[in-house]
Amino acid sequence: MDTTYLYLNGDIIPTVEAAISPLDIGLLRGYAVFDLLRTAGARPFMLEEHLKRLRHSAAELGLEVPVSDEAIRTVITRLLELNRHGEATVRLVLTGGVSPEGMTYDPTTPTFLILTHELHELPASLYETGAALILHEHRREIPAAKTTNYLTMLKHRPLVNEAGAIDLLYHDGERVLEAASASVYFVHGGTILAPERDVLWGTVGSLTLELARERYETRLAAVSLDDAFRADEVFLTSTTRGVVPIVRIDDRLIGSGEPGPVTRDLSAHYQELLTAAR
Repeated sequence: MDTTYLYLNGDIIPTVEAAISPLDIGLLRGYAVFDLLRTAGARPFMLEEHLKRLRHSAAELGLEVPVSDEAIRTVITRLLELNRHGEATVRLVLTGGVSPEGMTYDPTTPTFLILTHELHELPASLYETGAALILHEHRREIPAAKTTNYLTMLKHRPLVNEAGAIDLLYHDGERVLEAASASVYFVHGGTILAPERDVLWGTVGSLTLELARERYETRLAAVSLDDAFRADEVFLTSTTRGVVPIVRIDDRLIGSGEPGPVTRDLSAHYQELLTAAR
């Protein structure tokens, strides 16, 4: 097996040699944030936006990324060269570091690692036929931060798979919020509704809304469950999936049950940006 490499606390080392303390508060208490980006043409795509979000997530938890953006860019470039992926995902993870009693951390000595993996994409057919989501009542504890806490998503993964869906759709009993690992948007008569509060800022979602504003009305608002079910179109956005049409939520069809024109348009424009970046 070829040797792979990662970055850990200042050094690029073989993955098999990496060691994190069992007293790390990210392990003991889940006190950690991360961000995930993809490559296009083997180069980081939207890196600036992802680093901005990483630093914002860190600040929400009282953490600080210990190196500069330029240093991170240099490390990512080197890891991509060493690990020789086709296209890759790049995962940046920041924890509070070692905590002898599992209750406190020293913000000046965090654990920071960068990993790369081969990019895994959805089947191309889903962009033509559309995908499904499963409703689940849940609100992430700190919505503005991209924490490593994915307990709810992972616990319900068998249910999602059994239903032939691609993700959970979180709601609070009244409002639709976000998918477990993606942002979600709702189209009503050519207007795109974006959940405004208690959700994570999506990098691809924000880019998609920028594209949308050139041709459609967009509105940040509270989106009710009824708004979701009555939508003409629903789509989700994420780093690894791009813009994905959603044609079913639980057992309810959305609109005609097929990907709609707004979603198809935005998905095509996003793919053009990816192609241009290669």
